[in-house]
Amino acid sequence: MSEGEIPSLLSLCVDAVKNELVRGDDLLPIVKELPWDLLDALASRLPPLGLEKLQTAMAYGDWDDGEFADEGLRNGRKRGRSWKFNAAWRNLSKVRWPELDIGIEPLDWQRIYWEMHLQNCLDAVAEIASLPSFDGRLSETRIPESILGLIGCEGFVHNSTCDYSELHHHCQQFGYYARCLRLQNVLCGAEISHLLRNSRLQRLELRWIRSKEHIAGLCKLLSQNSESLTSLELIHCKLSSASIDEICCSLSRKSVQTHGIKSFSISTSNFIETNPLSLPLGLVSFLSSGMSLYSLKLSDNHLGRNFAKMVFGTLINASSSLSILDLSDNNISGWLSELYWRSPSGPPIPLGTGKSLQSLRVLNLRPHRLY
Repeated sequence: MSEGEIPSLLSLCVDAVKNELVRGDDLLPIVKELPWDLLDALASRLPPLGLEKLQTAMAYGDWDDGEFADEGLRNGRKRGRSWKFNAAWRNLSKVRWPELDIGIEPLDWQRIYWEMHLQNCLDAVAEIASLPSFDGRLSETRIPESILGLIGCEGFVHNSTCDYSELHHHCQQFGYYARCLRLQNVLCGAEISHLLRNSRLQRLELRWIRSKEHIAGLCKLLSQNSESLTSLELIHCKLSSASIDEICCSLSRKSVQTHGIKSFSISTSNFIETNPLSLPLGLVSFLSSGMSLYSLKLSDNHLGRNFAKMVFGTLINASSSLSILDLSDNNISGWLSELYWRSPSGPPIPLGTGKSLQSLRVLNLRPHRLY
């Protein structure tokens, strides 16, 4: 509304209703009875928290029971309402993150919005928890007012029915929407698996994992999401053979002796044992049992020739359908002979005749000399 413009009665009513929706739930039964045109107008103007409450109430209420005698018409109206809610979430997402570029248009902008909001909350808490003076609990860390204002919760954080002042409130309310998250090391403590207990993570990016405490918290989170997780990326980490074992074992699904990881990446990290005599048993099991493993990236980790040779050897006999293998920026130059296996009764066999590597389409060994 431009400066000096007189607000309409509708605008005044919508403003009053949206404030009440954020404060509490008393108006929801009344709002649900509004005509569709007014509901559409309200949905398009609600802040995220109010829109969340309204959509949840409409989804679980009896608002369309018996309203239309024709089932097809009723389902059509429901799809129409769903589409308009989704359009409202899309607009809210574009306003809050104008640089947002997620490629293919998603079907569920509500999920996208709250996932990104939760990521913002986690990033803010990580920044606070990284301070030397921090000695509190992650769950009780206060969310900045600047973030609370973006969901329409400014001024209401101490209301008994609208307390979103601390991280655990956001994890409990919106963790369900999270599929892809990025976590700093300070977040990977004992609390994180409980905070994200409602999430079913599919992609997880970890940074600066270095201590036993980080590994313990991370592994509990991985185990908790082993049935849903398909992508794991570790960056700037310090990993021992024991910690790699723990991570890989945590990815195994409880129902079967395998995992569902499609993309596994450790990059720009420090392996404590860079050229061991044998691979960590957990990593061997991970590479051997991953029917879904599509991409494996172990780049810029200062790994030696022996490590690379053992990875190749394990993959040759694996049952995965690996398509992308990245061992770039390690210390594996001069290993042309390692690309062949010597047969006791015949000529050298090129590495790649194994059933796993037959599916290999991308091999990145930059910038190594293979002779």
